[in-house]
Amino acid sequence: MDHSPSIIIFVCNWDGLSCIETAAQKRMTIPASAKIIRVSCLSRVHAGLILKALELGADGVMLLGCDLNNCHFGVDEDRVSKQFDIAQEMMHLLGIDTGRLILVRLQHGDAYGFIKRINEFVQRFAQLPAT
Repeated sequence: MDHSPSIIIFVCNWDGLSCIETAAQKRMTIPASAKIIRVSCLSRVHAGLILKALELGADGVMLLGCDLNNCHFGVDEDRVSKQFDIAQEMMHLLGIDTGRLILVRLQHGDAYGFIKRINEFVQRFAQLPAT
């Protein structure tokens, strides 16, 4: 039986959010089950927050941020990648499918890229039984 997967999107306030806003302006459909959590920068999202989202019932977590080397704050991209890697390692150790977490980096206002990625991500879970 199909169910609507619960997706948490941690989105940076700059390029990531601009993708969602542009999609909304173009009246593109964002899955209703996607919950958007706006943060100033993805470097503020640590592995514990990602695991907590999964613990609280999210089927998947997307980190939506700026294109490489385009951080508004000039934050070292390694911070984001390091927390992503730590979260994936912890998920693996806990027996959680690491495919439930993705890191998406898009250029400012890339609505089509965002819609494509969120729909692909949601599709992964659409055929799974509800939890």
